[in-house]
Amino acid sequence: MTAQKGADEAGHRDVRLTKDACGPVAYVLSAEAAGRPVSVVVREASDEHAVVTVVLAEYGGGAAQAALDALATALDECAGGFTATVDGEGRAYSRLVPELAPEGADQAMAWGAVVERDCVKAPVKAVVFRKGATVGYLTAVPKGSAPKDFSVPDAVVDAQLAKLS
Repeated sequence: MTAQKGADEAGHRDVRLTKDACGPVAYVLSAEAAGRPVSVVVREASDEHAVVTVVLAEYGGGAAQAALDALATALDECAGGFTATVDGEGRAYSRLVPELAPEGADQAMAWGAVVERDCVKAPVKAVVFRKGATVGYLTAVPKGSAPKDFSVPDAVVDAQLAKLS
């Protein structure tokens, strides 16, 4: 695992959608927080198979739970795929498939997808979990000759869950 690095604040990408219902999924797969958090910290970590963007977002009131509920709904509605423009670059998202979510959180979900941009398809994995008013969004892309079944590294997930305990 390499050392984590990153900015304290998210870079807020410009995400535009063809299907508004898919917004929460598009934001997460673009390494952004869903909903309207009051603060966001972004870091990057990697291992031999994946580069992971870690977004930790703190929400006010019941907004953290609402963000995850909206994300779950969006995953159901958009499982067949959708398109978006991220920072002016067109992307097509397909094959959104649920995966095993981590334990130890108030809410958690995980999924894999395929992202196509500039006629190149690439897998992406996401793990999202909530503990209280904080949500962790972990998005991984394969690195080098990663195995076809790569995942968000357990060490990264476990470290983030421990930080929120």
